[in-house]
Amino acid sequence: MKRDIEEVLYLGMHNDVSFLISGERNLFEQQSSFNPNMPLRILQYTAQLFEKYVAQNHLDKFGTCLLELPVPRLIVFYNGTTDLPDETILLLSDSFPEGADQDIEVRVRTININEDHSRKILEDCRPLMEYSWLIGRIRKNRASMSLFDAIGKAIDEMSSEYLIRELLMIHKAEVCDMLETEYNEAEVLETARLNAEKRGMELGKSREEKSLFHY
Repeated sequence: MKRDIEEVLYLGMHNDVSFLISGERNLFEQQSSFNPNMPLRILQYTAQLFEKYVAQNHLDKFGTCLLELPVPRLIVFYNGTTDLPDETILLLSDSFPEGADQDIEVRVRTININEDHSRKILEDCRPLMEYSWLIGRIRKNRASMSLFDAIGKAIDEMSSEYLIRELLMIHKAEVCDMLETEYNEAEVLETARLNAEKRGMELGKSREEKSLFHY
């Protein structure tokens, strides 16, 4: 049960869910910080999954017959605080030099599952909608209380009709601890990112000033 809760509620970036159905290899990731390098990361995950698929099905990738592989579907669910459109398409080719003649492409759909975004998807997937509501309510509660209390209050405020409420209430203390740890980690990573951007801008400005002085 603990692992189930972690798989559903953890906001951090890890290989969340992968399953094979109707000839499609569906790979879903979830993250609370926008990462433009997701095509590279998911390419690595997908390569591992294909290698496992070949081994489990005793396929000969060195043979003369063309192998039929499951079609990959690569999705990232995003619920961070940076404002993103409902859907963003990330391409591996964006990581290559502009105009490069390259031979590989990876396409990842990043779907914003925050409240007031991606309404059709959230309406069609009730647990995802409920999770989106929970995260939104935690953020609102944080304006006037500690993170731990904000998480607990959000769970208490959840409608009795929500499918995930019973699970959350049964494991409330554990869920609060996990979410608090994950939020703190996300804030540390976001602070580090902002500091890195600031240092980069300062370095670029310093180099520009040195260049002008040298001239």
